Amino acid sequence: MGYRTWVKKQCPVVFKVQNIAPHGKRIKCFLTPIANGMVRDLLAIENVSEDVIRHLLLKGALNIKIRAGEIRVVESNIELYQFDECHRQFLIDAGIITGVTPSAVDLNFAFKEGIALIGLLDGSNRVFTTPDSFINRAHGDNDFKINIRHNGRVLVEDIDYTISESGGIGTGYDTITLKFTPTERSILIADYVISVE
Repeated sequence: MGYRTWVKKQCPVVFKVQNIAPHGKRIKCFLTPIANGMVRDLLAIENVSEDVIRHLLLKGALNIKIRAGEIRVVESNIELYQFDECHRQFLIDAGIITGVTPSAVDLNFAFKEGIALIGLLDGSNRVFTTPDSFINRAHGDNDFKINIRHNGRVLVEDIDYTISESGGIGTGYDTITLKFTPTERSILIADYVISVE
């Protein structure tokens, strides 16, 4: 199944779900039955990892069971940070409170999502800017890179575009030069991180 690693839990990491299926229905998670109304820690199931839970929450069986009203999360302390507001709200609505949003008190950076790039879409311009200077390097324990989408397709730095600092070296990245020419109907959106020090 793709989750064949098992080490007995040493730390109190949990992901507990409750069977709330209608009509007293018994359900299964990871081939393990959960009686109606009962709570099960999915991380206590052999071979189930945090990575598997993360994946199935957004794209798999756990997502389907939550949307169908069969389970709700009653306790979780695994890291589930989401930069997409739709996914983050889904997790919060599912009952997950901890680990969805990093504590702003501890951060010296902020996330900017879905920001439209500034520049003429006239069929000849290839130079665009962001409204903020963004981080595109290691910052503390993190390695941040701008994420640019053209009509929904993720672009690759140094293949589809290059970045630069319009005010000179050390002033902060804020300029994107595309290696192709977008059209008037192009949509250019960026997600990036800014410093708040």
